[in-house]
Amino acid sequence: MRWWFTYWSRHGVPGPNFMEYELFYSIHHHYILKAVQKYGRIYGTYLGTGRSLVVNEPDLIRDIMVKDFRVFADHKHIHNGSTKIAKDLYLMHGNDDWKRVRSAVTPAFTSSKMRAMMDSIGDIFDTFCDNLRKFQTKGETIDIREYMGALTMDVICRCAYGINPESIHNPNHPIVTNAKKILTVDASMNMVTSVLAPGLAKMLNLELFDKNALTYFDKLTNQILTQRKTINNIADKYSEMADNDIGYHSLSDGERDVSPESMSKRPTSQLTPDEMTAQGVSFFIGGYNSTSTALTHAIYYLSLHPECQQKLYSELKTCDEYTYETLGLLKYLNAVINETLRLAPSLTRIQRECLMDYKLGNTGITIPKGTCVEIYPYTLHRDPDYWPNPNDFLPDRWFESTHHPYAYVPFGGGPRQCIGQRFAITEMQMCLAKLIRKFEFSLAQTSKLDYFVCNALMSPKKLLVQLALRS
Repeated sequence: MRWWFTYWSRHGVPGPNFMEYELFYSIHHHYILKAVQKYGRIYGTYLGTGRSLVVNEPDLIRDIMVKDFRVFADHKHIHNGSTKIAKDLYLMHGNDDWKRVRSAVTPAFTSSKMRAMMDSIGDIFDTFCDNLRKFQTKGETIDIREYMGALTMDVICRCAYGINPESIHNPNHPIVTNAKKILTVDASMNMVTSVLAPGLAKMLNLELFDKNALTYFDKLTNQILTQRKTINNIADKYSEMADNDIGYHSLSDGERDVSPESMSKRPTSQLTPDEMTAQGVSFFIGGYNSTSTALTHAIYYLSLHPECQQKLYSELKTCDEYTYETLGLLKYLNAVINETLRLAPSLTRIQRECLMDYKLGNTGITIPKGTCVEIYPYTLHRDPDYWPNPNDFLPDRWFESTHHPYAYVPFGGGPRQCIGQRFAITEMQMCLAKLIRKFEFSLAQTSKLDYFVCNALMSPKKLLVQLALRS
């Protein structure tokens, strides 16, 4: 045991000679910031049954994510369970199958698709503002975190499945209840074991996510595909992310053959029904909590800095209509979003599996095959060597940005960069534009946010605000 936990020190790498047990009862981003301050930007550590190397040097991060991507093509190897979620783009190993699925899904996030999706979900944002108006009229405090979660839930349901559950009014809608089983911020023992001890999880036949919830989404996906095949209509009125857009050609489906032989012959633009199910669930996993927490933090920082909120309002008044094109031209709006994601990246830990022994730049460190490389956006974004006044909310810094491109990685980087980045940014632009144009936000609680323990997702438990209607 001692031999295992002294591997890094025996190789001259700083870091603790024990498993980071404190992480299990600490606020994640607070803990990793203290760890980096203590051990430095590069240090070795141990989590569960594996060893990890933390790397927070932008040049080395670029090598890992781009230049030497072949060595780090996989996310951290975990136990995925027996369900179809293993075909999720995020969980797949970076092999030819992953390339095929990625190339098939990418067209769903082009500028033209973003434009179409924003046009089709405009009513969701309008309804959202109307719901908030009720609180403003009564002078009541609102937990904007809860409402941001409902908003992003409705947007994803509409774009991925053509359904608008109006989740704030229908919390028991089956798509909402099943999605929340998968998206819970409280890590289950199954999930912790699957991530930290994948071998043990496999031996115990544990599932990474709720099996019944995944079965629901499997049936829902197959039902939608069957309906579209029957009526010979790939894209319905609302679901802009149509079958053809993400590579599933239902009109020529026939009898489904998903044997290894057929998979090797499958055109690069096609997905299997199981892969379609996995990508739909992936859309929830990747886009629900991450976007809702980012929007919550944006409202938090704007409430904390009313002068920034007023400056944003002044810019928004110059725009008569919020479209995909006009939102992209609003410099201060985009600066607010970038600064929010710098201070509060939704995911505070990015993990890559080292697939072969690798010499890390000129550090003298050799990363053994099977080691997990950890990148911490939260600590990287607050490093004073890369960001002047790193803890201050200063949107203006983005007007003439001079930072290293890999000192800012809220969506990762390289070939495995978050495929939904454009969708998330566009959703944030539209939401903030409509909210700040209509309401003035102020905090109705202390300025300190309360976060969930042992969670790499930087998600506040709540954010209480008051609203005033703008003239």
